[in-house]
Amino acid sequence: MTSTGSLGSCDDAARRAAGALIEQGWSRLAAAVGGEVARFGGVNWQTDSALREKLRRPDGKLYHRESIARARRWLRDAGLISSTRIMMGEKIPGAKYNGGRSTRGTTLKTFHWRALSLKNPFSRRERKRVRIEQAKASRAAGELVPRHSSAYRHAESPTVTPRRYELDPETAELARRAQAASEARAARQHAGAAARPGPVPVRVAAPERPPPD
Repeated sequence: MTSTGSLGSCDDAARRAAGALIEQGWSRLAAAVGGEVARFGGVNWQTDSALREKLRRPDGKLYHRESIARARRWLRDAGLISSTRIMMGEKIPGAKYNGGRSTRGTTLKTFHWRALSLKNPFSRRERKRVRIEQAKASRAAGELVPRHSSAYRHAESPTVTPRRYELDPETAELARRAQAASEARAARQHAGAAARPGPVPVRVAAPERPPPD
């Protein structure tokens, strides 16, 4: 993927967008997030976790993932980017790579260049090329799969295989004895309840009637 700082490159697009956001008074993190959204000219489907690996605080440490998500929502609410939720197994619009679908779920983001009076540095043909390169990188990272691949079927309908545990012989013997004792106790209680006599019915005499007049 073209990532050098030359004009018309991904780095140039990110730098232009981030610089414009800084001039508008946005925070360092919000400008960095906006720059990454604008990096590919058109659409960007990187997850917040993927953005976290690229962005650094002034002290060199990583930002918290929720801080990145919060900055993304602020930019969305201000109308500077669009951000649409993509569920796991759902097709990603713009990911023209054999019907690419997300394996983990993400957000589809688009930078609104005109909102900052900027022109998209990529031509229509260049945006298509960068989308294809972004899709290849996402597939290599396991974040995007073709529609008919086995990985897609797994992403669309994940199954959980229950784990089977085997006890060591000593623990298994203790478990067997405990189970046998429990069953014997239940049998004794059942036998005692069956042998216990039930309540003796009490006959109540009918009330005496008064003599006739």
